[in-house]
Amino acid sequence: MPVQLADYGVAIFALALIAWIVVTVFAPRKRDPDLVKVISDNTQALTELAVLIKQQSELLRQQSEMIAELRLEVARRKAKSA
Repeated sequence: MPVQLADYGVAIFALALIAWIVVTVFAPRKRDPDLVKVISDNTQALTELAVLIKQQSELLRQQSEMIAELRLEVARRKAKSA
């Protein structure tokens, strides 16, 4: 009896898998009518993000230059006082 029950379970699983494959492959796909708008919005967002990243990198470069100048000034002051 348990063997027959297991056979039925395997058969049901196989049929469910085949049904899922058929539905996945042959089901009509829904098209998003706003796809062009979504792509446009994403492109605009990525462009703005690129500009912000560039501004941040410029700010970091300026800050690193200021830090280097401050370190140089501290080193000069230590050299004069020593």
